[in-house]
Amino acid sequence: MLFSELVDFYERIEAITGRIEMTNLLVEMLRKAPSEVIDKVVYLTLGEVYPPFVGLELGVADRLALRAVRLASGASDKEVNQAYKELGDVGLVGERMLAKRSQITLFAQELTVEDVYSALERIAKETGEGSMETKVQILSGLLASAQPKEAKYILRIVTGKMRLGVADMTILDALSILFGGGKETRELFERAYNITSDIGFVAKTAALEGVEGLKKVRITVGRPIRPMLAERLSSAEEILDKLGGKCLAEYKYDGERMQIHKKSGEVMIFSRRLENITSQYP
Repeated sequence: MLFSELVDFYERIEAITGRIEMTNLLVEMLRKAPSEVIDKVVYLTLGEVYPPFVGLELGVADRLALRAVRLASGASDKEVNQAYKELGDVGLVGERMLAKRSQITLFAQELTVEDVYSALERIAKETGEGSMETKVQILSGLLASAQPKEAKYILRIVTGKMRLGVADMTILDALSILFGGGKETRELFERAYNITSDIGFVAKTAALEGVEGLKKVRITVGRPIRPMLAERLSSAEEILDKLGGKCLAEYKYDGERMQIHKKSGEVMIFSRRLENITSQYP
């Protein structure tokens, strides 16, 4: 799947606000995605490379992203900084600068979803001394091969500012319509997501094995279960009203809510946000 096809959908999704319209566009987009890359399409659409529990993030600040834009476009520091001051969006800056670049690679191949995902994966895995410089080099190389609109979304993904307004629950709606035949199967998709915390895995399982494949999904050590989180309401009266007039309350103690997984001698600890926090505990 060409990355430009994905970008076309992103442009259309960004232009709307209604959830029904957004869901319909997501269904159309996921229908076009081949089964072997549908998980990557889902991750990228959410502005991620991996689910949170994997513990690898892109870690590219605006300053580093702008440096990559300068390298890929040949624009001066002054031009890039002025555009950033005016637009306030690294993605829009990249789009503008690459549209004006002085040198365009001849006979460059169009970027695929796999190309973009692979480069972002390399960025996420770079750690240690000199890693920031390597991240910039990988990103600038990717941008040099990208069309301006593609660059806009690449930059938004790496800086964690996707701005599409797409949430995981909307993705589940789209998956249930596409692979389950309608929202009446959504509970099955949500169950699979709740016990794996990996919406890309759910998408790929549904694409390859359908609803029957999702029914076989089980709790697995190393994949945290999504915790039930309390919902905040504005007053005690509103809480009672929502619960039918009766409820039990208890004191909330300070502390950290965690989920501990153990397999043989390996222990993994996940936070309420599904982040791997094992290293914080000796």
